[in-house]
Amino acid sequence: MNHQEILLKLLEVTENSKDSFQFLKLFRSLEPEKFAVIHASSETLTESAEAFLYNLKLLQKLQLFPVVVLEKDGVSYANLFYRSPASKISLESIKDSLEEGQELPGSRNLPAKWFRNPSQALESVLSSLKEKKIPVFVTDQGGSEIYPYLSNLCKELRTKKLILLTTRSGLYNSEDKKISILDFESAETLQKEDESLFKECKMIFEYTGDPNLQIAITSAPGLLKELFTIKGSGTLLRKKNKIEFYSDFQKIDPKRLNGLIEDSFGRGLKQGFWNKEFSGIVLESEYKGCALLQNTPWGTFLSKFAVNEIARGEGVGRDIWDEMLKKAPVLFWRARAENTISKWYAKECSGLQKEGIWIYFWIGLQEKEIPAVCDFLRNLPEDLESKQRIDS
Repeated sequence: MNHQEILLKLLEVTENSKDSFQFLKLFRSLEPEKFAVIHASSETLTESAEAFLYNLKLLQKLQLFPVVVLEKDGVSYANLFYRSPASKISLESIKDSLEEGQELPGSRNLPAKWFRNPSQALESVLSSLKEKKIPVFVTDQGGSEIYPYLSNLCKELRTKKLILLTTRSGLYNSEDKKISILDFESAETLQKEDESLFKECKMIFEYTGDPNLQIAITSAPGLLKELFTIKGSGTLLRKKNKIEFYSDFQKIDPKRLNGLIEDSFGRGLKQGFWNKEFSGIVLESEYKGCALLQNTPWGTFLSKFAVNEIARGEGVGRDIWDEMLKKAPVLFWRARAENTISKWYAKECSGLQKEGIWIYFWIGLQEKEIPAVCDFLRNLPEDLESKQRIDS
């Protein structure tokens, strides 16, 4: 397949071109050895080995090389890496190659380099990357013993994302509902069979000492959707975002803030925007998202709600929103009718009014105040340039 065909295959799986290209750009900007570690349990391979292989092949063709971890009883699935029954290989040949850290013999279906419990994981990974091959680690550890192994591997590679492929494709709460995003600090009640996995993931996170490490739990067929879409396909475990309120803008980096808003909207701010008087800002500590607020006679006006595209899949917007409502229980704002976030706003607001290209939203307003607020929103000048930024 040529590059265009590969991208079309990715879009076919994810069904979202904008998300996919944003994440692809992000992953390619990382040092390749930090991209991801993927552990496929033996149960997952039994159920979805073909889907797993297909997704790995697509990642390799996109020049992304996750570190794959298999348990020793999953080695029998190595034959899936080969094209035909004639090229099948024996477990003995696998063992011989694994001992030497070589590529397996036979006709290649997926360019991969296999290793068995390497003493220098980073060196092994780098040797595979140099040859444009996916590093596959086979470990003697199984069951709960796999988690300390994964902890050490993630720490040595300074991995940004650990992906655990399971047959349940995520964690479920006591009401049998799959959880999309879960903080490591969360006290949410999980189903009994998921509690131990959540604890193991917390231990991995704490052991690596990297506050930016994310752990995703999904299925083999859902791997690409988990990687390349904001919504994901399983459960994302992460450290709770640090959200702070500032009334003093002297403590804020104006360049980073301006960049966040312009990147989020894909358009530049008009000259003079920052001359307005703002009452405060709810800001994520790494400038992944913000809510810019102004005082009015009727309550708080939400001037700008901006979240970095990638961070939308990390729950940053939700965290900022919840913190904002603590500071501003009476709130109103407007958004263009065609803006995709308007559907989400409609679920969050206590009332709305559609008028031309705009929708006016509010929370906590008294009925008698609504006409004045709508008039205020109606007469607001545009803050953003009319043309989209070329790099958006």
